[in-house]
Amino acid sequence: MNITPKKAACVVICALLLATLGAGCTQLSSNQTTQSGGITVTDDAGRTVTVAQTPHRIISLAPSITEDLFALGLGGKVVGDTTYDNYPPAAVNITKVGGFSSPSIEKIVSLNPDIVFASSLENNTLLSTLSGYGIPTVVINPTSLTGILNDLSLIGKVTGSTGNSSALVANLTQKMTANSISVASHPRVLYLVWYDPIMSAGADTFEGDIIAHAGGINVAQLANVSGYGTMSKESIVALNPSVIIANSAMNSTAVQQVKSDPALATVDAVKNGKIYILDSDIISRPGPRAFDALEQIAGIIRQAS
Repeated sequence: MNITPKKAACVVICALLLATLGAGCTQLSSNQTTQSGGITVTDDAGRTVTVAQTPHRIISLAPSITEDLFALGLGGKVVGDTTYDNYPPAAVNITKVGGFSSPSIEKIVSLNPDIVFASSLENNTLLSTLSGYGIPTVVINPTSLTGILNDLSLIGKVTGSTGNSSALVANLTQKMTANSISVASHPRVLYLVWYDPIMSAGADTFEGDIIAHAGGINVAQLANVSGYGTMSKESIVALNPSVIIANSAMNSTAVQQVKSDPALATVDAVKNGKIYILDSDIISRPGPRAFDALEQIAGIIRQAS
Protein backbone atom coordinates (compact mmCIF):
# COMPACT_ATOMS: atom_id res chain seq x y z
CA MET A 1 0.00 0.00 0.00
CA ASN A 2 1.32 3.42 -0.97
CA ILE A 3 1.42 5.99 1.84
CA THR A 4 1.26 9.55 0.67
CA PRO A 5 3.08 12.29 2.56
CA LYS A 6 -0.31 13.56 3.77
CA LYS A 7 -1.25 10.13 5.19
CA ALA A 8 2.18 9.80 6.80
CA ALA A 9 1.70 13.13 8.54
CA CYS A 10 -1.67 11.99 9.85
CA VAL A 11 -0.13 8.78 11.20
CA VAL A 12 2.59 10.75 13.03
CA ILE A 13 0.04 13.16 14.52
CA CYS A 14 -2.17 10.26 15.69
CA ALA A 15 0.84 8.54 17.25
CA LEU A 16 1.78 11.70 19.10
CA LEU A 17 -1.79 12.12 20.35
CA LEU A 18 -1.90 8.52 21.57
CA ALA A 19 1.45 8.94 23.32
CA THR A 20 0.23 12.12 25.01
CA LEU A 21 -2.99 10.48 26.12
CA GLY A 22 -1.06 7.49 27.39
CA ALA A 23 1.24 9.70 29.40
CA GLY A 24 -1.77 11.51 30.81
CA CYS A 25 -3.36 8.24 31.87
CA THR A 26 -0.10 7.12 33.47
CA GLN A 27 0.12 10.39 35.40
CA LEU A 28 -3.50 10.04 36.57
CA SER A 29 -2.82 6.53 37.79
CA SER A 30 0.22 7.79 39.69
CA ASN A 31 -1.84 10.50 41.36
CA GLN A 32 -4.46 7.98 42.37
CA THR A 33 -1.76 5.83 43.96
CA THR A 34 -0.46 8.82 45.89
CA GLN A 35 -3.91 9.85 47.05
CA SER A 36 -4.82 6.32 48.09
CA GLY A 37 -1.34 5.60 49.41
CA GLY A 38 -2.08 6.74 52.96
CA ILE A 39 -2.11 4.48 55.96
CA THR A 40 -5.00 3.47 58.19
CA VAL A 41 -4.32 2.44 61.78
CA THR A 42 -6.25 1.65 64.94
CA ASP A 43 -5.12 3.78 67.86
CA ASP A 44 -5.22 3.14 71.61
CA ALA A 45 -8.75 4.52 71.85
CA GLY A 46 -9.93 1.91 69.35
CA ARG A 47 -10.43 4.59 66.69
CA THR A 48 -9.69 3.96 63.03
CA VAL A 49 -7.54 6.82 61.75
CA THR A 50 -6.37 7.39 58.19
CA VAL A 51 -3.27 9.49 57.56
CA ALA A 52 -3.17 10.47 53.89
CA GLN A 53 0.53 11.25 53.63
CA THR A 54 3.77 11.05 55.58
CA PRO A 55 3.54 13.85 58.17
CA HIS A 56 6.18 16.57 58.24
CA ARG A 57 4.61 18.77 60.92
CA ILE A 58 3.76 16.93 64.14
CA ILE A 59 2.17 18.09 67.38
CA SER A 60 2.50 16.08 70.59
CA LEU A 61 0.02 16.52 73.42
CA ALA A 62 1.80 14.49 76.10
CA PRO A 63 5.37 14.49 77.47
CA SER A 64 5.66 10.73 76.96
CA ILE A 65 4.66 11.05 73.30
CA THR A 66 7.24 13.78 72.78
CA GLU A 67 9.85 11.44 74.22
CA ASP A 68 8.63 8.73 71.81
CA LEU A 69 9.00 11.06 68.84
CA PHE A 70 12.51 12.20 69.74
CA ALA A 71 13.60 8.62 70.44
CA LEU A 72 12.41 7.74 66.93
CA GLY A 73 14.49 10.55 65.40
CA LEU A 74 11.43 12.71 64.67
CA GLY A 75 12.25 15.62 66.97
CA GLY A 76 12.92 17.92 64.02
CA LYS A 77 9.35 17.44 62.82
CA VAL A 78 7.70 18.30 66.14
CA VAL A 79 6.29 21.83 65.78
CA GLY A 80 4.23 21.89 68.98
CA ASP A 81 4.08 20.25 72.41
CA THR A 82 2.78 20.98 75.92
CA THR A 83 4.14 23.15 78.70
CA TYR A 84 5.12 20.02 80.64
CA ASP A 85 7.37 18.60 77.91
CA ASN A 86 10.92 18.88 79.23
CA TYR A 87 12.76 15.86 77.83
CA PRO A 88 14.90 15.72 75.88
CA PRO A 89 16.11 19.29 76.52
CA ALA A 90 15.30 20.28 72.93
CA ALA A 91 11.61 19.73 73.71
CA VAL A 92 11.65 22.77 76.00
CA ASN A 93 12.20 25.11 73.05
CA ILE A 94 9.33 23.80 70.93
CA THR A 95 6.25 26.01 70.58
CA LYS A 96 3.84 25.29 73.44
CA VAL A 97 0.18 24.63 72.69
CA GLY A 98 -0.99 24.69 76.31
CA GLY A 99 -1.23 22.28 79.20
CA PHE A 100 -1.46 18.52 79.20
CA SER A 101 -5.20 18.46 79.90
CA SER A 102 -6.14 21.80 78.33
CA PRO A 103 -4.32 22.40 75.03
CA SER A 104 -5.35 25.38 72.90
CA ILE A 105 -7.18 24.25 69.78
CA GLU A 106 -6.55 27.65 68.21
CA LYS A 107 -2.81 27.30 68.78
CA ILE A 108 -2.78 23.76 67.43
CA VAL A 109 -4.61 24.78 64.25
CA SER A 110 -2.36 27.82 63.76
CA LEU A 111 0.70 25.55 63.60
CA ASN A 112 -0.80 23.76 60.58
CA PRO A 113 0.06 20.22 61.70
CA ASP A 114 -0.13 17.18 59.44
CA ILE A 115 -0.91 15.03 62.47
CA VAL A 116 -1.54 15.32 66.21
CA PHE A 117 -0.59 12.60 68.68
CA ALA A 118 -2.71 12.82 71.81
CA SER A 119 -3.19 10.81 74.98
CA SER A 120 -6.69 9.77 76.03
CA LEU A 121 -6.57 12.21 78.96
CA GLU A 122 -7.19 15.33 76.91
CA ASN A 123 -10.56 17.01 76.72
CA ASN A 124 -13.00 14.62 75.01
CA THR A 125 -14.10 17.30 72.55
CA LEU A 126 -10.56 17.77 71.28
CA LEU A 127 -10.51 14.79 68.93
CA SER A 128 -13.79 15.64 67.25
CA THR A 129 -12.87 19.31 66.97
CA LEU A 130 -9.52 18.58 65.30
CA SER A 131 -11.25 16.10 63.01
CA GLY A 132 -13.54 18.93 61.96
CA TYR A 133 -10.44 20.86 60.88
CA GLY A 134 -9.28 17.86 58.87
CA ILE A 135 -6.35 17.17 61.19
CA PRO A 136 -5.81 13.44 61.81
CA THR A 137 -5.33 12.68 65.51
CA VAL A 138 -3.89 9.42 66.83
CA VAL A 139 -4.38 8.49 70.50
CA ILE A 140 -1.32 6.99 72.22
CA ASN A 141 -2.08 5.72 75.72
CA PRO A 142 -0.25 2.48 76.59
CA THR A 143 -0.97 0.71 79.88
CA SER A 144 1.92 -1.77 79.82
CA LEU A 145 5.51 -2.10 78.67
CA THR A 146 4.36 -4.17 75.70
CA GLY A 147 1.85 -1.42 74.95
CA ILE A 148 4.68 1.12 74.87
CA LEU A 149 6.56 -1.06 72.38
CA ASN A 150 3.45 -1.46 70.24
CA ASP A 151 2.85 2.28 70.22
CA LEU A 152 6.43 3.02 69.19
CA SER A 153 5.83 0.68 66.23
CA LEU A 154 2.52 2.43 65.53
CA ILE A 155 4.14 5.87 65.52
CA GLY A 156 6.89 4.56 63.29
CA LYS A 157 4.33 3.21 60.84
CA VAL A 158 2.30 6.43 60.75
CA THR A 159 5.36 8.66 60.31
CA GLY A 160 7.23 6.51 57.82
CA SER A 161 9.95 5.71 60.38
CA THR A 162 9.59 1.95 60.59
CA GLY A 163 13.34 1.40 60.39
CA ASN A 164 13.98 3.55 63.44
CA SER A 165 11.02 2.11 65.35
CA SER A 166 12.07 -1.48 64.65
CA ALA A 167 15.57 -0.79 65.96
CA LEU A 168 14.30 1.02 69.06
CA VAL A 169 11.71 -1.64 69.84
CA ALA A 170 14.35 -4.37 69.51
CA ASN A 171 16.66 -2.49 71.89
CA LEU A 172 13.96 -1.88 74.49
CA THR A 173 12.69 -5.45 74.21
CA GLN A 174 16.16 -6.70 75.00
CA LYS A 175 16.29 -4.36 78.01
CA MET A 176 12.89 -5.59 79.18
CA THR A 177 13.95 -9.22 78.88
CA ALA A 178 17.18 -8.59 80.79
CA ASN A 179 15.32 -7.02 83.73
CA SER A 180 12.25 -9.24 83.94
CA ILE A 181 11.63 -11.55 86.94
CA SER A 182 15.17 -12.55 87.86
CA VAL A 183 14.56 -12.95 91.61
CA ALA A 184 14.16 -16.01 93.79
CA SER A 185 11.44 -14.52 95.97
CA HIS A 186 8.84 -11.93 95.09
CA PRO A 187 8.69 -9.08 97.61
CA ARG A 188 5.51 -7.07 98.03
CA VAL A 189 5.87 -3.59 96.57
CA LEU A 190 3.85 -0.45 97.25
CA TYR A 191 4.23 2.23 94.60
CA LEU A 192 3.17 5.64 95.92
CA VAL A 193 1.76 7.98 93.33
CA TRP A 194 0.69 10.39 96.07
CA TYR A 195 0.31 10.67 99.82
CA ASP A 196 -2.66 12.13 101.73
CA PRO A 197 -4.63 10.50 100.39
CA ILE A 198 -2.41 7.54 99.58
CA MET A 199 -2.70 6.73 95.88
CA SER A 200 -1.13 3.82 94.06
CA ALA A 201 -1.12 2.21 90.61
CA GLY A 202 -3.14 -0.94 89.92
CA ALA A 203 -2.32 -3.88 87.69
CA ASP A 204 -3.97 -2.15 84.73
CA THR A 205 -1.30 0.60 84.66
CA PHE A 206 2.14 0.52 83.11
CA GLU A 207 3.70 1.17 86.53
CA GLY A 208 1.91 -1.92 87.83
CA ASP A 209 3.20 -3.81 84.80
CA ILE A 210 6.74 -2.63 85.54
CA ILE A 211 6.52 -3.99 89.10
CA ALA A 212 5.29 -7.35 87.78
CA HIS A 213 8.05 -7.56 85.17
CA ALA A 214 10.66 -6.69 87.81
CA GLY A 215 9.51 -9.62 89.93
CA GLY A 216 7.56 -7.75 92.59
CA ILE A 217 4.05 -8.29 93.89
CA ASN A 218 2.04 -5.11 93.51
CA VAL A 219 0.08 -4.61 96.75
CA ALA A 220 -2.29 -2.24 94.92
CA GLN A 221 -3.30 -5.18 92.76
CA LEU A 222 -3.86 -7.28 95.87
CA ALA A 223 -6.08 -4.48 97.17
CA ASN A 224 -8.05 -4.49 93.87
CA VAL A 225 -7.01 -0.94 93.02
CA SER A 226 -8.07 -0.04 89.48
CA GLY A 227 -6.08 2.56 87.59
CA TYR A 228 -4.69 5.18 89.92
CA GLY A 229 -6.79 4.73 93.04
CA THR A 230 -6.62 5.30 96.78
CA MET A 231 -5.56 2.83 99.43
CA SER A 232 -6.30 2.97 103.14
CA LYS A 233 -3.47 2.81 105.63
CA GLU A 234 -5.20 -0.19 107.19
CA SER A 235 -5.00 -2.13 103.93
CA ILE A 236 -1.33 -1.23 103.52
CA VAL A 237 -0.57 -2.47 107.03
CA ALA A 238 -2.48 -5.70 106.32
CA LEU A 239 -0.66 -6.29 103.03
CA ASN A 240 2.69 -5.35 104.63
CA PRO A 241 4.89 -4.35 101.65
CA SER A 242 8.60 -4.91 102.12
CA VAL A 243 9.46 -2.23 99.55
CA ILE A 244 7.92 1.19 99.06
CA ILE A 245 8.74 3.15 95.91
CA ALA A 246 7.71 6.80 95.96
CA ASN A 247 7.19 9.01 92.94
CA SER A 248 9.46 12.06 93.23
CA ALA A 249 6.45 14.27 92.46
CA MET A 250 5.72 13.74 96.14
CA ASN A 251 7.82 16.32 97.91
CA SER A 252 10.38 15.39 100.55
CA THR A 253 7.96 16.38 103.32
CA ALA A 254 5.41 13.85 102.08
CA VAL A 255 8.03 11.10 101.91
CA GLN A 256 9.10 11.94 105.46
CA GLN A 257 5.45 11.70 106.53
CA VAL A 258 5.34 8.15 105.21
CA LYS A 259 8.49 7.28 107.15
CA SER A 260 7.22 8.81 110.40
CA ASP A 261 3.50 7.96 110.18
CA PRO A 262 2.60 5.97 113.33
CA ALA A 263 -0.13 4.15 111.40
CA LEU A 264 2.52 2.68 109.06
CA ALA A 265 5.18 1.98 111.69
CA THR A 266 4.68 -1.80 111.57
CA VAL A 267 5.07 -2.05 107.81
CA ASP A 268 8.27 -3.91 106.91
CA ALA A 269 9.37 -1.34 104.33
CA VAL A 270 9.09 1.44 106.91
CA LYS A 271 10.74 -0.55 109.73
CA ASN A 272 13.67 -1.60 107.53
CA GLY A 273 14.15 1.70 105.72
CA LYS A 274 13.26 0.22 102.32
CA ILE A 275 11.69 3.38 100.91
CA TYR A 276 13.04 4.52 97.56
CA ILE A 277 12.36 7.63 95.51
CA LEU A 278 12.28 7.43 91.70
CA ASP A 279 12.31 10.35 89.28
CA SER A 280 8.66 11.01 88.46
CA ASP A 281 9.45 11.84 84.83
CA ILE A 282 10.93 8.38 84.35
CA ILE A 283 8.48 6.27 86.35
CA SER A 284 5.28 8.13 85.41
CA ARG A 285 5.70 8.58 81.65
CA PRO A 286 4.81 5.61 79.43
CA GLY A 287 7.63 6.17 76.99
CA PRO A 288 11.13 4.78 76.30
CA ARG A 289 12.46 5.81 79.72
CA ALA A 290 9.91 3.52 81.41
CA PHE A 291 12.40 0.76 80.60
CA ASP A 292 14.98 2.66 82.66
CA ALA A 293 12.46 2.62 85.50
CA LEU A 294 12.12 -1.14 85.04
CA GLU A 295 15.89 -1.51 85.35
CA GLN A 296 15.95 0.61 88.53
CA ILE A 297 13.00 -1.18 90.15
CA ALA A 298 14.40 -4.58 89.20
CA GLY A 299 17.61 -3.61 90.99
CA ILE A 300 15.67 -2.56 94.10
CA ILE A 301 13.66 -5.78 94.11
CA ARG A 302 16.76 -7.94 93.67
CA GLN A 303 18.24 -6.30 96.78
CA ALA A 304 15.03 -6.90 98.74
CA SER A 305 14.53 -10.53 97.72
